[in-house]
Amino acid sequence: MSYPSLSGVVTPNLIESIGTGKYAASYVNWSRTMQLLRDNASGWLPFSVPASDGGVVHRAPVGGYLLIGFRNADGSETPPVPQAIMDNRNNAIPFDAITARDITDTHRRGICLAAALTFGLAYELWAKVDVENPYKRTDASKEDIVEQLANLKSPQAVRDLYKTLPVNLKEALTEVFKSRVAQLEHANKE
Repeated sequence: MSYPSLSGVVTPNLIESIGTGKYAASYVNWSRTMQLLRDNASGWLPFSVPASDGGVVHRAPVGGYLLIGFRNADGSETPPVPQAIMDNRNNAIPFDAITARDITDTHRRGICLAAALTFGLAYELWAKVDVENPYKRTDASKEDIVEQLANLKSPQAVRDLYKTLPVNLKEALTEVFKSRVAQLEHANKE
């Protein structure tokens, strides 16, 4: 089974930072991660593997974890990935102290982890690889930009590309970009 390869999809404008010092981390917000999946891995949605007691939290020697995978509309699935339920210092939370909030926060983090592991989405952040903006080219011609534009699948991706253009190309291609956004928004409504 082959899965979509989403390495290189994340651009610098999608990356946020949290914490300071040794607790500093770069990340892509879980909701943006889900939008990137919808835009670039159509039909794949996350699922949680039920625990033996019927809930979603699997018991560990200390604490618990979720098992998260992706299921395609065609019925195929990725292998599930464990995500430990941790506090803000990455320490395991004792099983009997796990709250609903801990579970929902872990589920969101687990989706991001599973997307990186399975599809390569934002793997660069986990691997500490610099993320470069593939659209930032000051020497790009109108034809190059129009070709890139045709390959974009979401209105937001079109807007993000537009933001990176030099002023002269923005002026020359504004109407082309507006047209592509309208086309994609119309296609998404169908």
